[in-house]
Amino acid sequence: MVDYDAAVAAVQDPNADPILLAKIAYENPEFGANVAVNPRCYPGLKRWIAEFGDERARETLAQYGFTADAFGGPVQDQEAPEQAAQQAAEQQPADAYAADQYAAAQQTAADQTAAVQTAAVQTAAVQTAAVQTAADQYAAQQPAAQAAFEEPVATNPYGFTAEQALTTTDQMLIAQIAQYAPELRACIARNPNTYPALIEWLGQLGDPAINAALAFRQ
Repeated sequence: MVDYDAAVAAVQDPNADPILLAKIAYENPEFGANVAVNPRCYPGLKRWIAEFGDERARETLAQYGFTADAFGGPVQDQEAPEQAAQQAAEQQPADAYAADQYAAAQQTAADQTAAVQTAAVQTAAVQTAAVQTAADQYAAQQPAAQAAFEEPVATNPYGFTAEQALTTTDQMLIAQIAQYAPELRACIARNPNTYPALIEWLGQLGDPAINAALAFRQ
């Protein structure tokens, strides 16, 4: 449990550590309402408080329009749909570009003479070879990048594992692992579900393994 005076100071601090706020909400539920209105209380934590906090905390959030139902019901994975939408948005320009290139090639084939067509085919072959070479180089680099990351050995007494740190979507669990299992922070840095405020905090620690994991995310 967080010391009472430390908890009071943290919930009143507009620059409080989000991990500490999550710890206070979990271990000192009587401060749930105070944590909920702190500007550093991230959406995942508000959602947890709206579902599991005490009555005063839930009423406080309800006054601001935040309820478990407003957040989409019981806590569940909300990151996958966002990632899928982002991937789809990123893919659309590439698909549009490919379609434009194909249409241009078709028009050229219809309008140009046999000599120009031959030149176009040769150019296309060179471009295809260059793209294929780049793709092969990228594919060759991926196993090396994956192999460079050595999964740490979990030494914490709480039972947190590297697999949990790498894959969990539970924001409260992510915060707890970062707080209580420092040997797994590099895994938390690689987890695509880790919330931005925690990523920023990890980047300030100056740990080479964490920095390498953060670079892998980019």
